[in-house]
This record gives sequence, structure tokens and C-alpha cells, in this order.
Amino acid sequence: MAHNDQSQGLNTLIGNNTEIKGDIKFSGIMNLDGRVEGSIEAASDQDTLLITETGSIKGTVKAGNLIINGKVEGDITATGKIEVASQARIEGNIYYVNIEMEMGSQVNGQMIYQGGEVTPMIGKKSEQDG
Repeated sequence: MAHNDQSQGLNTLIGNNTEIKGDIKFSGIMNLDGRVEGSIEAASDQDTLLITETGSIKGTVKAGNLIINGKVEGDITATGKIEVASQARIEGNIYYVNIEMEMGSQVNGQMIYQGGEVTPMIGKKSEQDG
């Protein structure tokens, strides 16, 4: 899995020994090494959440881009790209546009595509003719 060198633009770091109870709203890039019990929401579609092997979230996650290598218990929504690394453990639905998963990652939930409207091939001609 290709990881961009995003450490230069890191705006928020939640350290390994930190535990937060409550909702978080962030902008830019947030690196989660610790634990969060509450929802995490990005301010815009350009923002990125990195969840490391030691990071865990119990709550919903909404961000533009996500790199997950830790544990998430809750639904995940990403408007950009989700990278699910080999150590990731997800209990919840994933609402995605682009997703990349490594061997060894685990998802216990539904994966729901949120891209543009998908028209089934059957009946497509009759809709255009009608």
C-alpha cells in the first residue's frame, strides 16, 4: 500500500497514551495513535485521518480520506479514498467512493459504494429510447 509522505502537513496528533471521550472535528491531517470514544469528523473533503496500529475509535468517522491500520467500532464515511491496511479491524459499515484493502485487514460490516449514480446495464437502452 502506498503511503504518501503526509507528515509534513500534520496538523493534529493524538498520542499513544491519550484517551479522549467526546466528539472531535479536525482539519488538515490528523494522526491517531491513541483512543477516542466519540465521533470524528473532518472539516472538509480534503482532510485526512490516519489511524495507526495503536489507534482506536469507538464511534462514527467522517473524513475526506482515511488510512486505517487500527481499530474502528462504528460506521465510516469517506468522500475521497480509504486505505485499509493489514492490521485494520473494522466493526461497522463503510461508505466509500474509492477503497484499497490489504491482505489481512478485517471488515465486519457492509461496504456501500457512494460514487456517482450507477445505471445497471439491463434496461439502459430502454431508458434512453423512452
